[in-house]
Order: sequence, then C-alpha cells, then structure tokens
Amino acid sequence: MNKDLLFALIQNPNLIPGIYNYCDGWCERCKFTANCLNYKMMEEGVPDLKSTEHDTESEASSAMENLDEMFQLSMELLNQAAKGLGMELPEQSGDFNTEEEEEKDELIFKSQLMLQADKYSELVDSWFADFESLLFVGPHTLKEIFDFKDEEEMNDNELLVFNKSEIIRWFQFIIPSKLFRALRSKANTEETGNEFYAHDSIASAKVALISIDNSIDAWTCYMNQFPGAEDRMLPILLLLSGLRTLTEKVFPEARSFVRPGFEI
Repeated sequence: MNKDLLFALIQNPNLIPGIYNYCDGWCERCKFTANCLNYKMMEEGVPDLKSTEHDTESEASSAMENLDEMFQLSMELLNQAAKGLGMELPEQSGDFNTEEEEEKDELIFKSQLMLQADKYSELVDSWFADFESLLFVGPHTLKEIFDFKDEEEMNDNELLVFNKSEIIRWFQFIIPSKLFRALRSKANTEETGNEFYAHDSIASAKVALISIDNSIDAWTCYMNQFPGAEDRMLPILLLLSGLRTLTEKVFPEARSFVRPGFEI
C-alpha cells in the first residue's frame, strides 16, 4: 500500500477518528470495521518489509522510502487526533536511554496489577490443558468441539461453549497487554505531566476493564455449564474479580472514559 492509497483511505467520511486506539483488536467481532482506518489499512495490505535475493537495491530503497512516508503521515494523523482532544503529543527526547526505559518496564511488570494479570493468563492455559479432554458438551469433549467441528455444525449448546471459550482465550492476553500500557502511560504522566499520557492511561485501563468484564461473564457461563469443575474455576473467577477491583482502584476514572465510536 502506498502513501496515495493511505491518503485516499483517510478521506473516507465514514471513518471514526481514533476508534482503533482503544479497542480490543478483535476485528472479526467488531461492528465498526467500516468506520476504522486501521481495519481499512489491513484490508488493503501493508508494506512488505521482507527483502529477497531478487530485490534490486533501488526496489529496496523505494520500499523503505514508501514506509517512511507512511510513518510520517501516520504521525501527522496522530498529532491531529491529539490536537482534536486539546492536547499535544509528548516531544521526543534526544537523550533517550534504553536501559532506563527497560528498568521502568521491569518495575511495571513486577507491580501487583501485572503479576495478577499474568497469573490469570497462566491459570487459563493450565485450566484448558487439564480439562479440554475431560469435560463434555453432549457426546463431545471440549477438545473435540474445538478441534474437529466447524461452527455451522455445532448445536446451540456447543456454540455457546465455543463462543465463551473464544472470549476467554482472546482476552487472556488482551488484559495484561492493556494493563501494561495503562501503567506505562500512568508512569509517563507522573514523570512528564503530559495530558496525552494521562488520556492514554485511562483509556487503556477502560479496555482492560471491559476485557475483564467479558471474561468474568464467560467463566460464569462455564461454571453453569460444567458444575463438576466449579472448584477449579472458582479461583480463576476470584482472581479476575480481585483484578477488576484493583484496576478500578488504580484507575478510578477509567469506567467513565468515553471511547470514540463505542460509547458515543
């Protein structure tokens, strides 16, 4: 995709500015793909950065120039979005210290929020590894449904379980990634006082909370569907509930944040 095509996509009057910044990334289940620049860009394709032995030097140079142009245009768009919110993007520091930034990240990874989020993700993997072959929906195990059935072949009960499984699996990684972004932007806000970081922190926490809500709903459905496995699901639900409470405490303004397109 070249710069001209990207510029043409941007002119689409149906686009909702910034809608892709604070979504859960699940395009297959999103009703706003027609309004999302990010989705449109994926539809059209992105520059292929993989060089081959057949590429000429001029072709490789042209591809990099094209990528650089799109990067510059993307930064312009981001600046426009920030200004639309009455904010300025943080200025790039000339004395960026990689080691210092890695140390900041390490502190965030060791925070209570991240430790609980990572623990939850581990528990999800462990639960499915232990129970996929043991729990049945009708005559089929979860593993048989997941591995050998297409959705159009499933009955209502199987579709329900399959749907909730997909929700659990999708959000188990979205939760820690969004919480990390929220915490990182929160730290940047405290360090720089920049409003854009504060905005990003609260918005990212909002996505994490919605992801936790959806996961709790899915696990609750699982408990009703598989009462014999309640003992192994209850600790997961308790951990998620505690994670939600802690997230709301660390980011008290997150629930009231209005995401472009989704809540307006």
